[in-house]
Amino acid sequence: MSQISRKKRKEYIKAGGSFCINCGGGNISAGKIESEGREAWQVVQCYDCGGEWNDVFRLIGVDDIILPEDDPMIPVVFGNKERSDGDPETA
Repeated sequence: MSQISRKKRKEYIKAGGSFCINCGGGNISAGKIESEGREAWQVVQCYDCGGEWNDVFRLIGVDDIILPEDDPMIPVVFGNKERSDGDPETA
């Protein structure tokens, strides 16, 4: 397995993953997004060089929040982690 430089990784992320991180070609295809726990990833492959890698996703915000009118759940904050059920996060 080849190592990709930090510079090339930054360029790839800045471009939104629009080219092959190995050869720079645009003939790539991404699979469905999969997740487990707090992690999400997507397998991407290049049809030009045969490279394959995982794009990794991070939650950066929320939008279009609709709150129930009756008995809304008030979030409880523990350190830097928040849950709406009142139970503290466990590491």
